[in-house]
Amino acid sequence: MPEARDRIPSRLLDLAERLTPAVYVVSAAVVVVGAVAGFGGLDTVAEAPVARADAGEVVAGKQLDVSVEDAWLADGFDPYFEPEPGNRFLAVRAVVTNVSDTPVSTVDDNVLVEGLEGTAGEPQADQVIRLGESSSSPVLQPAVEQEVVLLWEVPASEWEEGSRISVRVLDKTLREGFLFDASWSDPVVTAEVPLVLDDRGFQYVARDEVAP
Repeated sequence: MPEARDRIPSRLLDLAERLTPAVYVVSAAVVVVGAVAGFGGLDTVAEAPVARADAGEVVAGKQLDVSVEDAWLADGFDPYFEPEPGNRFLAVRAVVTNVSDTPVSTVDDNVLVEGLEGTAGEPQADQVIRLGESSSSPVLQPAVEQEVVLLWEVPASEWEEGSRISVRVLDKTLREGFLFDASWSDPVVTAEVPLVLDDRGFQYVARDEVAP
């Protein structure tokens, strides 16, 4: 029997010598994880709350400064934009300034409405209109302030005057390309602006109301 007891430590020593360094690393990690979990260190970390901004307040960003002004429901916008039958436009007006040193070709992913999608099933607005020109998809030049209206086409039966929405302002990061040109990407919500919808009907004239 003493000989059998002597062989047990010898076998354990042989096994330990055959273990790879990776096994030791995994074992150590298990010990650390167990210790951290015991203190609650693996609990889900709550995300930092998004700042709240008021209507008309400028939300500064690396790409754009954005001031969300107001929002309303409309049956048409200027003579060129009309929703499909049974739909209306949910319009959000914003003042944006390109604070970067390159033109910005779109702002439809810098201003979104929480929980709202356009007709393509994406959160971006169906149209972005430059006020004063009624041109869609405006290009913003550096250091130029521009007033725009973003339009989402929504079912008329689901929205009414007094409905509350939360407009999200997003900022992006300039990524320097190695093989491609630098581009703005990785939009992150920097502020939320609570608004109450007005109803402006045909204040923005529909096509059939324009004089010949």
